[in-house]
Amino acid sequence: MLSVMLLTRAASVLLVGVLVLGLRPAPVGADWPFAVVGAVVNLTGLALLYRALAIGPMSVVAPIAATSAVVPVVWGSLSGERPGGPTLLALAVTVAGCVLTARAPGGPGMRVSRAGVASAIGAALGMGAALTLLDRASEGSALGAVALERSSQLVLLLLLAAVLWRRVGPGLARPGAVPLVGLLDTTAILLYATATTGGLLPVVAVLASLYPVGTVLLARLVLHERMSRWQGVGAVVTLVAVGAVVATAS
Repeated sequence: MLSVMLLTRAASVLLVGVLVLGLRPAPVGADWPFAVVGAVVNLTGLALLYRALAIGPMSVVAPIAATSAVVPVVWGSLSGERPGGPTLLALAVTVAGCVLTARAPGGPGMRVSRAGVASAIGAALGMGAALTLLDRASEGSALGAVALERSSQLVLLLLLAAVLWRRVGPGLARPGAVPLVGLLDTTAILLYATATTGGLLPVVAVLASLYPVGTVLLARLVLHERMSRWQGVGAVVTLVAVGAVVATAS
């Protein structure tokens, strides 16, 4: 897992480095702590997500991870932006869909692990918090914030790799398509950060929360995972409810 994270972040820093040299964005300024703290939180959430996906099944993990979009809404509530009735109802439906997906009997050959579900929930909380922090850090410069966040992550991972080299080294020798994952991930986060600077956070959150749909479809088409009827209902309810949360909070 550590080797995968190191390879993806190395590719990320390479991409943002080229963009920074070419575009010369404005410095992050006083908001830099949000990017650095967000880097640590994002790494934690990412590690939990990779663990959850490794345990599987992906078609169960993805809808649970989609609840990360709820975190900005909750944070806004704690900051004084109290959600209305429709938002509270959508939050309740999100939790219900998450529980149904996690606890319903799986399809043929599918085993739902408590460890996988717990990791997916932790990933949702971590990545949701990281996106909230990135939104704050991106107020001055979206590209600058992402560059600082990804660079901080790479430094932390290099320190860990130096300590755990015997476990990390073999994975680095066979990178495969892992760096491509880093490039795609960074492209997505750059688009997210850029979109939030336009004051369209509710709309951005709706669109960003839909990424697990692709994960579920790929798990079905590529890995041939089969969900039970109730798990399918729970997955759909979760994805729709996540979108409803951020939509009604706008």
